[in-house]
Amino acid sequence: MNWPRTLLDGIMLCLVFNLTIAILWMFVPNAFCNMLPAEIRKASPKRKKKEVIILASVIYPIYPLMFAYMIASSHMAGVSGFWNLFWTGYIEMFFVNLGDLIGLDYFFRKISMKKIMIPGTEHCKAWETKTWMKTLGFPEHLIIWPFVFCPLTGLIVAGFSRLIFGV
Repeated sequence: MNWPRTLLDGIMLCLVFNLTIAILWMFVPNAFCNMLPAEIRKASPKRKKKEVIILASVIYPIYPLMFAYMIASSHMAGVSGFWNLFWTGYIEMFFVNLGDLIGLDYFFRKISMKKIMIPGTEHCKAWETKTWMKTLGFPEHLIIWPFVFCPLTGLIVAGFSRLIFGV
């Protein structure tokens, strides 16, 4: 495993992913309503087709591009062996996860509340930091990502690296 490369790639992927999502969330907040706590989902207006298309045009390409970068970067760093590749992908995606939890769900949401507030949801208690973190932030980023999404990413990176490069 190449620790310096893994850590730097994790930080870089974290910044790119979370800044992209933050910018999109500021300009098209209602596009994210299906990803927010239930109280906000119920109070938000129905998403417009344009909002769904904008969200999909960013979300769908970003993950394959991140996976492709992880695979290429691991190869260029000389990482070989299934488990080394797995843990490289896992750790890099875990950085993205932490950036989402700390950067987006905590700080960005607090700082940019007026810009990301979906009209009609201002009264929702779910926007409060304690409720937000309890209902969305912690379950998603301390359970789902580390036990489902990060291992899946590790498998994708290791599997495709072995398939493409035979390492």
